Parts: sequence; C-alpha cells; structure tokens
Amino acid sequence: MSCPDCFRGAVHTHATPTGTIETVHGIKTYVAGGSDPSRSSSTIIYFPDAFSMNIPNNKLLADQYAAATGCRVLFPDVVFNGGLPAYVMEGVEYFTTAPNTVTSVLGKMYTLVTVLPAAIPFMIRGHPRNNYARILKYARAVRAEMPEEAKLGVCGFCWGAWPSTKLCAESRVEGAADSGRLIDAQFNGHPSYIVKEPTLVADCIRTYRTPYASAVAELDFQFNAEVAARTEAQLRDSVASKGDGENGYNFEFRVYKGARHGFCVKAREEDMQNYRDAVAQAVGWFKKYLS
Repeated sequence: MSCPDCFRGAVHTHATPTGTIETVHGIKTYVAGGSDPSRSSSTIIYFPDAFSMNIPNNKLLADQYAAATGCRVLFPDVVFNGGLPAYVMEGVEYFTTAPNTVTSVLGKMYTLVTVLPAAIPFMIRGHPRNNYARILKYARAVRAEMPEEAKLGVCGFCWGAWPSTKLCAESRVEGAADSGRLIDAQFNGHPSYIVKEPTLVADCIRTYRTPYASAVAELDFQFNAEVAARTEAQLRDSVASKGDGENGYNFEFRVYKGARHGFCVKAREEDMQNYRDAVAQAVGWFKKYLS
C-alpha cells in the first residue's frame, strides 16, 4: 500500500451507521441488516480499507449493501492494529495538498511526526496475509452456521481486496476440496497488493469458478485501467488454456472514468457519482449470484 490515496480521502457524513457491534466467532464485528430472512438468507463478509472501523465510511457502505440486497453483512475487525486512526487521513490530506508556504512547511513537519508512528508499522506489518489464517477461520465458521440453501459473498476494498480474492480459492471445510467452494460471489473495489501478485486473480478464480467483479479506478496508482485490462486478459488466457473457454466463469472489471484509488469508500464530493455507481455494481452482482 504505497499509493498516497490509500491514506487520504473524505470522511462521509451523509448518513449515520445503523448496524450493531457484536462478537461473531470470537471477533468484534459490525453487523448490518439480516433482520428479515424472508428477503435473503445469504451473508456477505465485508473487508474494509486500511481505516476499518475508525471512520464511518465502511459501516455506511456495509449498511447500503445490506439494505439493497437483503443479505446480512458482517464487517469483522481484522485489519492490523484495528486499522489506521482517522487523524492519519487528515494528516496525509494536509501534507499532500497544502501549498509550500513557510507556515505550511512547519505544519507538514508536525504532520509527519504525528502520522508516521501509525503509518509506518502498518506499511511494514499490515499486509492481510499476516492475518489471513484468522480471516479464513472466520469465513468458514460463518459459512458453517448458514442454512444449506444460503450463499456466502465477500467484498473487499483496498486492503480488503486481497483477502476477498484469496478466499475464492478456499473450500468450505479445511482439507476437503470436495466440500464445495467457500465463496459464491466476490466483489472488490480499487484493490491493493493484488497488483504485486500477477497471477493471484486467475489462480483464485479458476479453483472454484467463483463469480468475480472489480470496480477499477481509472487513475489508480496501482490497479488502474491498464492493469485491470492486463489482469482480465491473463484471466481469459488462463481459462482458455484449460480448454473451458469461458464456460462457467463469470467475471467483470468495470473501469470508472476519472476515479482515483479509494473512491468506493472515501470518495470526495466531486466523485460521489462514481461512488454511487460502484455501489450499484456491487449490489447488482450480489443480487445475481447470491439469490
């Protein structure tokens, strides 16, 4: 996560989170929706960006998914150290946008002193692979308690896109590939880390043919339109090499013009249309594959 946009953006105040904080399988979890099983018996596990529960944005997005799909949405507290504190976003925003006057240079020096003690450990030890065993155990436990006819979706943003992708290659039961796929549909937005593992998406999708969608920021420092096109082409080639064509594979990489990394969660006012369109993309994807 070396892109400055991972650490900056807008705190959303357009609504108030309506979910509850509960302990689910031993992990603090924000629970959205799921009070009306007649709408859906399925569940979506939500993996956030680096700020996790420290800003309202991720809770608000989980609420929107729950309301629009009828699914219960579980947002577990699994980001390193509980996620970055909100003041890191404010500090990085100031450091990268304030003009270089004498006063602002002093302010920027102070900002570095306050932000770096939180940001540096995260950048060194915050990769989701370091907590993946716990994430996988949680997802399998959620799946095990669901009704047989129910389906399990997963979504991830920035930090959360890596585990949401990795889970697509997992079986419901440890060591039992024939127990069936763990995840029935995946959606991610402006992924981080994935770009450093060029075959990750193809490898994970191919295992169980899990429906896979991504909201791509055209101007992303990392997973931008060019990288998304390359990833999709590699995926098509990988599928074709198996002799399957695209039979049984469902994937979508939608590029949002003018969008920057973080727009699905931390969009500024001028990018809220892309934010809303990405919500609609995710909702449509989950309605199609979790029904």
